[in-house]
Amino acid sequence: STTHMARRLTRIARQAGVACLVAVCLTFVSCGNPVELIPVSVNLAIVNGHIWTGDPARPWVDALAVTDGRIVAVGTSDAIELLADDAEVIDVRQRLVLPGFIDTHTHLLDLGDPTNTVNLATARSRRQFVTRVADAANNRPTGTWLLGREWDQRLWGDTLPHRDWIDAISPDHPIWLVQRDRQLGLANSVALEQAGIVVGDPGAHTTGDDATGLTLTGILTGTAMQRLEAAIPAPPPAARDRALDRALGEAAVRGVTSVHHIGDWDDLEVFSRARRAGRLSLRIYAAVPIDTWVRLDRALGARAFGGPDGRGDDWLRVGAVHVDLDGSLVARTAAFDAPYADAPGVSARLGVDIDTIRPLALAADAAGMQVLVEAVGDRANEAALDLHQQIVDRHDARDRRFRVELAQHLHPVDVARFATSGVLASALPYSTLHDGRWINRQLGAERARTSFPFRALLDAGAIVSFGSGWLDRGTPIDGIYAAVTRRTLDGLHPQGWVPQQRLSVEEALRAYTTAAAYASFEEETKGVLTVGQLADLVILDRDLLTVPSNDIPIVRVLMTVVGGQIVFDRLRPTES
Repeated sequence: STTHMARRLTRIARQAGVACLVAVCLTFVSCGNPVELIPVSVNLAIVNGHIWTGDPARPWVDALAVTDGRIVAVGTSDAIELLADDAEVIDVRQRLVLPGFIDTHTHLLDLGDPTNTVNLATARSRRQFVTRVADAANNRPTGTWLLGREWDQRLWGDTLPHRDWIDAISPDHPIWLVQRDRQLGLANSVALEQAGIVVGDPGAHTTGDDATGLTLTGILTGTAMQRLEAAIPAPPPAARDRALDRALGEAAVRGVTSVHHIGDWDDLEVFSRARRAGRLSLRIYAAVPIDTWVRLDRALGARAFGGPDGRGDDWLRVGAVHVDLDGSLVARTAAFDAPYADAPGVSARLGVDIDTIRPLALAADAAGMQVLVEAVGDRANEAALDLHQQIVDRHDARDRRFRVELAQHLHPVDVARFATSGVLASALPYSTLHDGRWINRQLGAERARTSFPFRALLDAGAIVSFGSGWLDRGTPIDGIYAAVTRRTLDGLHPQGWVPQQRLSVEEALRAYTTAAAYASFEEETKGVLTVGQLADLVILDRDLLTVPSNDIPIVRVLMTVVGGQIVFDRLRPTES
């Protein structure tokens, strides 16, 4: 009888310690007749767990139940098992269960085609650099483009590569190799010719002088870099779909259940195709270039992405615009007020005209879009904060959640401005371990004190979320290790580079969960494991919150669940 069912569920609720369990698990319908109780069927139950919910009011529970992709109950294992009569029940054997990781800064499709892309992230000499490119070229059909990524000249003495390095080994392939921070790249002579780049073009680096004659080095930045990349044949839709499928698989292995994608309109076409086909196993919050805000405004007005607000659904949401204000430390194009310590006279200007960007940002904000501004150097971060203040002065205060992406090097006074202004910082913690090897040399010890200033930002009251930049910039577990230890990859800072900026594991974890959800206006649906939230979670093989900090990098993801569906499973033995 319904009375018996109500009593049974009330007993379960008391055992589980969830006061609202009956309301969640039953629908009450009353039209002048006796109340009818309709039970909701549980699809999945996680029991015997050590579940960190992320909810300060109730941080730990033993078990949870899922119905139609959402959490409908949390509590004790005994109580949840009573609900899960016909559900799939997973005994996690006291392993740590966390909200799914949210990566707030990705370029999701950069995985590219592994048969056409050479990874140069670990090339530590000219010889290794050239050998890897040669091996890749030998396996490519004549005349086809070869792309590479992630090189960093600081690994081999801070000498930029030259087109002469690769011309001899690749006379029949146009080659384009992008530096780690995507601010410059190396093209061989074939690629330069196909793109029509000549001496004198803006952004085309040269060597020599007027007496001996100038020649192209192959290094391109700015406008020349954009022209080169425009000359590369666009991959067919099927190839981009495969790149997304690889990214979805990589995200699942990392325990990433949501990403914030910094991209363009072509990327949205790929994501939309996957959404329509039901292929997405990862939730995507996408931003498009700020100079296309009118196109976005029209698309949202036409409800092009679906959903009640026209911005999409729980799988794909669009409503943000992005812009880069400067370059990178490795390319010495990050904008600083003072010169680089190792390059007197070089401080770098902003990479854009702020007077051109300001009206775009004001218009996008007036249209209700979230504005994401990428800033690396202290001058660029100051300009980003000034831009936010100008928007507030013009349009008054509202919950706009203006974001500064990267926010790597700050003036001490600007640390406090993040908190007082409500501007969000979306940082890349793993880059601390990489760039920390050179920042003291490039900037000097004093400016290094507020480089990647995670501790200072949190202490000031700012909201900090974490991302990776994707590819070789580390998994969320790597990012947590970086934020907690700040031990650079060269092993020269065993107590941490600028150790005053270290975080606790829980603080770093919140940057990948609750703060990350807040950064996309999605804190009501994700970031914590509580009743009503999306059932996005990750199960680890060790307790991340208690393992020694040195052991954090060996913590592995055993299972990733998105919307109640298992998308990665290393927890259960494979059935024969």
